[in-house]
Amino acid sequence: MGHIRSGKGVYGRLQQRLDRFPIGAPPAQALYEILSRLYTEEEAEVGARMPIRFTDLAGIARRTGKSPEELRPILQRMADKGLVMDFEHRGKPTYILSPTVLGFFEFTYMRVRDDLPQKEIARHMVAYAHDEPDFARAVFAGKTQAGRALVHEDQVEPEDLTQILDHEKATQVVRSAKAWAVSLCYCRHIQEHEGKACGKPLGVCTTLNAAADYVVRHGLGRKISREEALDIFARTRAEGLVHIGDNVRRRPAYVCHCCGCCCAMLSAVNRFRMFDAVVTSPFEAAFDPDRCNGCGLCAKKCPVSAIRIEGEGNRKKAALCREVCLGCGVCRPACARGALSMAPRKERVVVPETAWQRVVVMSLERGKFQNLLFDDFDRLDHAALRAITRIIVGLPPVKKALLSEQVQSRFFRALAKK
Repeated sequence: MGHIRSGKGVYGRLQQRLDRFPIGAPPAQALYEILSRLYTEEEAEVGARMPIRFTDLAGIARRTGKSPEELRPILQRMADKGLVMDFEHRGKPTYILSPTVLGFFEFTYMRVRDDLPQKEIARHMVAYAHDEPDFARAVFAGKTQAGRALVHEDQVEPEDLTQILDHEKATQVVRSAKAWAVSLCYCRHIQEHEGKACGKPLGVCTTLNAAADYVVRHGLGRKISREEALDIFARTRAEGLVHIGDNVRRRPAYVCHCCGCCCAMLSAVNRFRMFDAVVTSPFEAAFDPDRCNGCGLCAKKCPVSAIRIEGEGNRKKAALCREVCLGCGVCRPACARGALSMAPRKERVVVPETAWQRVVVMSLERGKFQNLLFDDFDRLDHAALRAITRIIVGLPPVKKALLSEQVQSRFFRALAKK
């Protein structure tokens, strides 16, 4: 097992491959322990050679040197464990290696299972995902994030609610989906194994659309109706949980129901003060100083400690740290005096159109764009082209141009066609 401790061998190569995703996987002993328990050596070897984008069986066969007949059962086992995601494209299956976050970390704990040592893996996952600042920095390095807060709509004034777009409303995200599934909350399930469960609902993790189909096909969750999904959202709002949804406008894959104590995304805010770890909703908390008596109940409810109480005695008032506030609306029901409201933000909250656009922007921000273009990591010419592309794209004028909205639509169409 020395190769696992040192990060060498097949698990070291797999870690390097995972780290090329926009959401990275920096080396750490805890990660090697996780990989060695989730992947067999054969699966790790396949994963380390898989392309970085969705690829059909023939394409993966070329990269791995295995025949399609050999690969098919291996990829099926990996998909059943959540290590690979498979979706149909133009009548044939395509595959992509699951990243760490929004990938096999969650899939491993979306159900109770006896084919993996879940309690043992949970200890390493907490050490890596919650205690390692390097991992948090790798995941939340840029401004564009995988998750964004969805405001509790019942806490917004009706006239303000009519002004926000459909993709900014949790209920509309659910209603417009084509499929729904529910699983165990990965974060709270892990903490349960660690003896640190907070008591909030466990079976509420919702996946949508094609992601729901994937989860159901591989036994990672159960299929539910639109009505049951809406009931879950109502229940978690009443529990004071934050709705954090897929940061895309079209075909979102999931909505999490998060608490400040267990959630890995909110942990980055609370423990490492990474205030950009979750994209905000179009709202923020606002206080009426004439009504506020500084009781502090709203501050206790805030999942990211964005509210503080200032002043002494009768002059106590609630104040907001705007750069921390998610705009989730969890705090508002705590105020019995009508001093707290959810006010529209002055700044525009930009949401990527699709998951592919988000991946490209995240790659540009994190200096990994070259991995999308030249993703055969065994070829020397691809290594040279990655190095050249990284230098060019890293130049401030080039990077600024590629990230500008005027260039993006044409740029993304060309990449998608490629």
